This record gives sequence, C-alpha cells and structure tokens, in this order.
Amino acid sequence: MFDSMRGLPVAGGTPKGLLANVNDAETNSSSDYASPTATGFKNAVNDSATYIYLAIRRGPMKTPTTGTQVYNAVAYSGNGSARSITGAGFAPDTVLTMMRTSLLGPSDYSKWFFDRIRGYGTYLNTASTNAESAVGSTTLTSFDMDGASLGTFIPNRTYETYVGQFFRRAPGVFDVVCYTGNGPGTQVINHNLGVTPELSIFKSRSGTGGWTVYNGATQFLRLNETTAGATDGSISPTTTSVTVSSSLGFGFNAAGVTYVAYLFATLPGISKVGSYTGTGTTQVIDCGFTTGARFVLIKRTNSTGDWFVYDTVRGIVSGNDPYLLLNSTSAEVTNTDYIDPANSGFEISSTAPAGINANGGTFIFLAVS
Repeated sequence: MFDSMRGLPVAGGTPKGLLANVNDAETNSSSDYASPTATGFKNAVNDSATYIYLAIRRGPMKTPTTGTQVYNAVAYSGNGSARSITGAGFAPDTVLTMMRTSLLGPSDYSKWFFDRIRGYGTYLNTASTNAESAVGSTTLTSFDMDGASLGTFIPNRTYETYVGQFFRRAPGVFDVVCYTGNGPGTQVINHNLGVTPELSIFKSRSGTGGWTVYNGATQFLRLNETTAGATDGSISPTTTSVTVSSSLGFGFNAAGVTYVAYLFATLPGISKVGSYTGTGTTQVIDCGFTTGARFVLIKRTNSTGDWFVYDTVRGIVSGNDPYLLLNSTSAEVTNTDYIDPANSGFEISSTAPAGINANGGTFIFLAVS
C-alpha cells in the first residue's frame, strides 16, 4: 500500500510502503513499484502476472477561497535535532526552505526546494545548476498535516535561522509535475492546474542545468541567474498540459533526463502572476487582493536583476522589509525599505533599486494573499 501522504514519489524517489497481509512495519523501498502520473500511476513491476488495484485521486479538487489554504510561511531557528515544523495550516506539497542568518558565518546561505512528488530528503538548490541531491534522513524527513519534519542537517543546522515557504497544490493556483524527457522533439506534459500556467519554473533533476522560468509571450529567464529575459519557443502551455521541447536554447526535454515543473497561475483574490513597469517613484501594484500580499516574488525582465523574495512573516511593513534572493547564496538583507503593504497587493518604494523599480524597467511578480 502506497500513498502520497507518507511518500509516493515519481521515479527516482523513495516510496514508503505497507504490506496489508503481514504485521511488518513500514518500509522505505528503493524500488519504484508505482509512481504517480498526472492521469493515474505507472506500474514498474515487470512480469506477466495479473494484478488488481484501487486508486484514489489526489486532492484538493476544490478551488481555494483564501490564500492561507495554499500558502504560509513559518520562521524557525535550527537546532541540529530531529523535529517538526508546524504552522503551515495544511499538508504542504512543496516547501522552499531559505537560510536567513548564521552565527557561524557560512558563505552559502542556500535556498532549497523539497516536494512531496519528488520524495522526502531530496532537494534542489535554487542558486545552483546541480542535479537534485538525495540525502535522506538528515534533511526533510516527511511532509506532515501541518508542516514538515526535519532531520539533523539541512535545513536545520544549529546556530542558523530559516524561513519555510509552504505551498499546497490547488486548482487555479499551483501544481507540480515531474516527467522524463524523450527528446529530440516535443512532449506533452499533463497538469491539474485547470487553467493555463502563467509562470512555469523548470529544473532538471537527474542532470546539471539551469533553472528555466517561462512567463508568457515566449519569454524565458533563469532562476539561478540575474540575466534579462530571452525569447524562445520551448513551451506551449494550455489549461490541461504544457508542451516542452528539447530543440531550442531553453529546451527541457532531453532524452532520459528527469525534470520537475512548478506551475503558477492567477486565481482572483488568492494569487496573482503579473507584470508592471517601474517608475522610480512610489507605486501600488494592484493584485486584486483585499488584505494585501503575504508572499511576493519580483524579477526585472528587460535587464539584469535579482529574484527578490518577501513575506509577511519576516515583514512586509511600512519600515524595513527583509528580503532573500533565490539566485544568490547571500544572507538575508534586513536594513532596506523597498516594498510596503497595500490592501490591494503591495507597494513599491521610491527608494527601491533598479532591480525592483527602475524607471521604464519591466518586471514580473508572483504574489499570494
């Protein structure tokens, strides 16, 4: 018996299984007996026997009505001991852990993506081109009903502070899809977003390669770089699928390479994928919210610029607002006031740098209420 709550990852992960006919404890299997797909599951048992199965669709299938049903941030201090981080308010599907500070002063304040679909203990570094790292019980050890459990190392090292960005897959807001490339050529990848993705983030899992971000109008960016947007045609998103290609510069369909895709969209009042033009002066970015944005990601597209991350747990206030950079291994910056709260979304300050508010610059953002 396998289920996604305990761990049913795609190929390459470590599923947790129970045998219904024996009294044995749960096992962490190294074999991919079954792995989920967008439309069902893949059976990896290679024999001629006949099998029966019972499959129940992954939830949620209901469109969320509040932002707290799909996103929450939790700040915590590492202690080097196995523990649970609670306060997400839901069972997360993706956790972005971000190191903020360290008394030991490491040179690498990394940010790591963990996903239920890729399996616990397996992470991707947002500032790196490296393949995913599977280090098991020393990192994230399980996805729980109200957060996640951590091991003794990344991201729970003693003398370090962190923030965990918890996301839940939900119709109209967010989905995660894993697939194996079959290039050369194109491949149709199904998703369950229910709407056309407006911001798609791709990363190779089994091989090295940059993070590719598609934000519409055939424009691509690199999550691990500061480079401006470039035009390509490697993806064609629809309400049910994305077609990926291996033929162009930003291709992500190389034969035999495994990939993960994070898909975001706009759900009125809940999430907003959008763009704005910088003015160099104070301006409110209207996201259609009523109680303001709790999470904000910003990137300049017509020139170089960092990937800025803000959240209300660390502070989106009228004073200084701490930020972290997805493309960098630098520590949290706390002594700047580049954005401010606004009921309809968020406000860009006149003191913000060119990477957030250059006069005439173009910017994309992702915000969650």
